[in-house]
Amino acid sequence: MIDDIGAYPQEKSTVQVRKSKTKTLTKVFALFAYALLFLDIGIVIGFQLAPRKVAVEPEPEIAEQLPDTGEEFPYLSDEPIRSPLNGEIIEEGDYEKNIHNIPHAVIISNNESARDEQYGLNYADIVYEAETESGITRFMAIYWTNQDSYIIKPVRSVRKYFLEWANEYGNIPVTFSGFAQTINPETDSWGYYKTNSIRTTYYDWPFTWDEDCLKTHPSMHCKSVAPATLYTLFDQKGWSFESWEGFLNKNEWKFDDAKTNPKSYKQASEVTYSFTSYNDWSSHWVYSKKDNSYRKYDPDNSHLDMNNKKVIKAKTLILQRIERKYTGDDKGRVVYHTVGEGDAYILRDGLKIPATWKKECSQCRTRWLSRETVGQEISLSPGLIWVAAIPSDKEITFK
Repeated sequence: MIDDIGAYPQEKSTVQVRKSKTKTLTKVFALFAYALLFLDIGIVIGFQLAPRKVAVEPEPEIAEQLPDTGEEFPYLSDEPIRSPLNGEIIEEGDYEKNIHNIPHAVIISNNESARDEQYGLNYADIVYEAETESGITRFMAIYWTNQDSYIIKPVRSVRKYFLEWANEYGNIPVTFSGFAQTINPETDSWGYYKTNSIRTTYYDWPFTWDEDCLKTHPSMHCKSVAPATLYTLFDQKGWSFESWEGFLNKNEWKFDDAKTNPKSYKQASEVTYSFTSYNDWSSHWVYSKKDNSYRKYDPDNSHLDMNNKKVIKAKTLILQRIERKYTGDDKGRVVYHTVGEGDAYILRDGLKIPATWKKECSQCRTRWLSRETVGQEISLSPGLIWVAAIPSDKEITFK
């Protein structure tokens, strides 16, 4: 019988050969893995031991140190600061004083018998001139730029249309000695004051009676007020410059220091206008090339500010033709329709510029537009601006 003696002793089976190869490959891969591991460790150690480059941040720029002026808000702009009311340049030394105080308006009498007691018109930024009753005119003067020591006199009662003009300047205080409370909404200045929450000093009565004036004049011509007194009162009420909301509809008038081209408009070195047939309340202005301003006469004598007894001078005259009507009431009050539009003339630099005025609402700013270039606003000369609300049926004479 044939015995099963197995495989030949010098030969290995296929399985044994495969196992041997597998072990060999495993050893090779293990050695390779260890080599990679040591290589990674070496690289890491090399990075740790290698010198590092430290990123150097740039040194912060040191701001230029400005000299200490001692002012809380030093004036650093190269541009001049202009009054938002009349465009006049405010000197650096006056700026801090001005922005502490709010602009304000005062109603001033123009009764013929009180002109020797008339104070403050030359110190205003803007003056409105209008009839109040029976041909007698009155002024509303708006102050801010000039805060020197002076008095304002005689202070009189207000009319609704003055409040409508004052309302163009936002929530500025208005000083007057009384107002009409009537059933006629066109003349009810008290009702307009309440509806529009106008700031007023009336109930605080900040006036001073001039004893010398009372000896020679009716008492209505002898009430005066000093801006310093008003500013103290404003501070007590919290009516600072910061509390001023500025112009409603954010519109300021345009201003231009350069003289108007004389070839563009006709010259007008004199102008006369009236409000009624009473000559005592006519106004006459004469242009002076010397200081590029208009001097006021009333109508024949120089109209003086009794603070310094100097003639009243304006840089820009605005002659606004406006509808006026008489109410026929017991006081002879008149009504001006301030909302709307109509003809006007702007006088500056000795020239007469035809214009159109436009006021779209009671609180809206009155605009002065060119008749020749539709929609173009006319620039005013910086300085005192005088606005005369001349009835549309009255004549204006130019020379």
